[in-house]
Amino acid sequence: MSMSAGLSLLDDIGLALSVVILIFISWFHFKPDHNRSWDRRMGAWLVIWLLLYYVLARAQSAYGWLVLDTDVLRETWDPIQTVFAMGSSINYFLVHIFLMLLVPIPFLRKSWQLWAVVGAVVLAVALDRLFSDPAGPYFHATLLGVVLVMAAALVCATVAMRFLVFPPEAGATDDQSLAMRRSGYFAMGTICVVMDNMIFRSIAYFRGTDNAWWTFPTVNWSIESEGYIASIISLFEFVFILGVFAICMFGFLFGGIYHLIQVARKRHDAGLPTAFSVYMILIFCLVIFRQWAFETEYASWNIFGAPLDENAELISALSDGFTYHLVYPTIALLHAVKFGLIEIKTEQDKKILRLLTLGLMVAIAAVFTELLQEIIPVSDIAFAIAAGLLLATGWESKLIKALEPNEEMMRYSWKWPGDEKRLVLGVNLVLGVPFVLSLLMGVVF
Repeated sequence: MSMSAGLSLLDDIGLALSVVILIFISWFHFKPDHNRSWDRRMGAWLVIWLLLYYVLARAQSAYGWLVLDTDVLRETWDPIQTVFAMGSSINYFLVHIFLMLLVPIPFLRKSWQLWAVVGAVVLAVALDRLFSDPAGPYFHATLLGVVLVMAAALVCATVAMRFLVFPPEAGATDDQSLAMRRSGYFAMGTICVVMDNMIFRSIAYFRGTDNAWWTFPTVNWSIESEGYIASIISLFEFVFILGVFAICMFGFLFGGIYHLIQVARKRHDAGLPTAFSVYMILIFCLVIFRQWAFETEYASWNIFGAPLDENAELISALSDGFTYHLVYPTIALLHAVKFGLIEIKTEQDKKILRLLTLGLMVAIAAVFTELLQEIIPVSDIAFAIAAGLLLATGWESKLIKALEPNEEMMRYSWKWPGDEKRLVLGVNLVLGVPFVLSLLMGVVF
């Protein structure tokens, strides 16, 4: 099996894992339950929409489902494909912004603020389509939608950093401490999901190397084709978007190191922030390794960030592939269970969670075994041994215990100033209509 064929199995593993977790969360979310507050129900809906988007995106890349002919889309402005593309973009931006700013970080506190975000995203996507260059399939004059997402990410990351560095006192039960603890946990998990592969451009952004711009093949770089003003706008967006990713990456690196030092000195409690800190330090090590590989030409990528040799394929799998196929669905499960978005009550519910956890452990073993096979020639029996060791040593019990929500996560909530049912219905319509419309457009046409 070639390296490309072997690493392509990561797509299948990630897709299967996302589908299983999506079914699991949906099963518990749609069970009759009148005890959950509006923010937990809304949070569960947002996680479901996020997983639906990722499942569709993975299916597109892995199996060619609903793939657009980009040249036709730019050159002919086909209305069907244009509606598909705009619906998909609106859905992507709104899911991420709402997940970061609506639940449970109450940044958007009134209905008009919610609809202002919807209007801003629709306007940004429309402007992006309006100023696209029909002469080339990969040229836009704006990335306003991405700028809005990164502005929301900056707010969410600030909440996470504050909680990581200045957590409330251990055992504090006042409302402010409970709110800060719950929002901080959720913000850290959300940042893990929305970081995207641009985190691997953090060092490139400061060093000025070409790979800093890999993520932006869709922005018009040409002064001749779009003019000076459009070029300035593009450069401003470059600086802002990459700058936010760099701030988050370095901020969480130093914040994570500080937290681990404080844990060692018994000043911070060990827990989810500790796991988050270790994860961020691991990711930063991958960032350094990937930048070194690019600068020394140990591995080569093209202008779109696609690997050109076996070393680049392996590094991409260790960085982008690891986060995209394993971390994202796992964090989605963590969000749903840890923060009480869905409730695991009965013994049967706990058995179902245990089966899912076992499957997650097997998926983790499969991913790392697949990556190991690309570095060291090992037989498939290594997978069986790795999976057996994971299950025999009780790691699934530890993972289940980590997923169990604390009492404060279940007890603390905040009240929406308006009609909560209308809010949940409105957000679902805003997210569901463009998603279903783009899906139908892709299937029918």
